[in-house]
Amino acid sequence: MKNYILAMVLIVLAVGCKRATSDGEITLYSVLIDKKVGFIDNRGEMVVTPQYDQAGVFSEGMAAVLVNNKWGFINAEGEMVIEPQFDFAGSFSEGVADVRIGTGWGFIDSKGHVVVEPRYYSVRRFSEGLAAVKVDDNWGCINKNGKLVIEAKYAAPIIFAEGLGAFWDGKKCGYIDRSGEVVIAAQFPLVGLFSQNRAPVVIDDKWGFIDHKGSVVIEPEFDLAGPFDGGLAPVKIGAKWGFIDTLGNFAIPLEYDLAYTFAEELAPVVVDKKWGYIDKTGEYVIEPQFAFAHEFSGGVAAVWETREVRGYINKKGDYIWRSDLNK
Repeated sequence: MKNYILAMVLIVLAVGCKRATSDGEITLYSVLIDKKVGFIDNRGEMVVTPQYDQAGVFSEGMAAVLVNNKWGFINAEGEMVIEPQFDFAGSFSEGVADVRIGTGWGFIDSKGHVVVEPRYYSVRRFSEGLAAVKVDDNWGCINKNGKLVIEAKYAAPIIFAEGLGAFWDGKKCGYIDRSGEVVIAAQFPLVGLFSQNRAPVVIDDKWGFIDHKGSVVIEPEFDLAGPFDGGLAPVKIGAKWGFIDTLGNFAIPLEYDLAYTFAEELAPVVVDKKWGYIDKTGEYVIEPQFAFAHEFSGGVAAVWETREVRGYINKKGDYIWRSDLNK
């Protein structure tokens, strides 16, 4: 679907158990040993012994795990707090998690109680109090009581950020508010989500940025553009990537083969097919050396040396965990 709404313009891959953190949350990361999944902390210490067939990301203190073909949830101590009973499970967001029973998707609370019956063909996680659900062939949004508060009439999932949700009507993209009212009319071929009062959009085959009123605040002159984080956004012109500030001025020149959004003050970038990390001045904090690198979360990032050799590093570039799948 070529005109599918871009929640992020850049290709952002989810790490096995990398997750965004908040104050007081324990950060855990998945590791695979002898075909079983366990979890380490940000020092590389084993916290949950490898014992699960598969596992999801830790979020809000819990992670989905697969046991005997059923999914349940463990806490950060490795205790099974929601018994394996689901045919698939996502992760917690705003106090609820998406789960599948049979062919239907619904939501449970942190006690494992069903709060939205599993009757939808597909769903997305809750964001700003609403979750996108697919009804027949169209998408709408429900609240946490399961009430359809935005009519299912859109061609793609609606994800909210900063009070606005990007929608696609089958031809063009625009933005609605949480009541379903159109705030910015469908007029763009492609859009991204709002971040720091800016959203990337395509105008006349180039990417620029608009504000919450739909006014262009950064002129469309980029071949690709990603979301803002910490005042900077990755953009591409020709074959090179750099970073602009919220006024559209280049803060870091176009000198990378690929660049991802900043996370925890560092951004993964590619030079000569090697990934490293820069700070907001453009200085290398970790020199390019990896075959692939993810964003930092909780002070830790997942990296690959090869498809078989991978692990987690800290912000100094030191491994806290390294494994070779060939061994």
